[in-house]
Amino acid sequence: MIITGRTGIAKPGLLAEATLFTAGIVESMNSKFGVDFSLSIDIGGDPNAMHLVGRFDSMNDYQEFRAAYMADPEMTQQIKEGAELADITQDRIGEVVIQGDADTYTVINNLQAISTNQPAAMEFFAQVCGLASEITGFQVGLVRMITGNLSEVAFVVGHSSLQSIYDAEAASLADERYLALYGQSEAFVVPNSLTSSIRQRVI
Repeated sequence: MIITGRTGIAKPGLLAEATLFTAGIVESMNSKFGVDFSLSIDIGGDPNAMHLVGRFDSMNDYQEFRAAYMADPEMTQQIKEGAELADITQDRIGEVVIQGDADTYTVINNLQAISTNQPAAMEFFAQVCGLASEITGFQVGLVRMITGNLSEVAFVVGHSSLQSIYDAEAASLADERYLALYGQSEAFVVPNSLTSSIRQRVI
């Protein structure tokens, strides 16, 4: 599966309007083109950030959607109108290596693999996903980037509440097997590259 991500930053004081407007675009795209896009906002991060995420079975499907979307006059007009509410700051494409749970809240842990050891690193990351899923009871997914920094990966998992996120992290940090992975990660992970974010799904 291919996943696409676009980050927009609402202009000062316009987050509510930008979110409502973008939600309308998402509903329109999903209905008109038969695609699967969602919209989320940051929790505990940039208070004006919005994330538009699309899921496609293949790059061919994504290419076909892009062609149809860019040729649609209504969509073109909406892009122009949206520019008055938010600035697009990033576009990324990734490949879903392991499918994670989806829910209202999504935890995304990004890190950078040591590029000279990336094949072994991906095997290690899959091991991390498996153990974390076992400990917490939530399926932790893995995404590798295919645009931007190609050594970057993301661990992705959905939760129904912020308390669920906290409890899952506490359970992981209380497990000696999970803590042991930190020591093993030195061979695969660029030091201090781990960043974490929480997103709340709007639509």
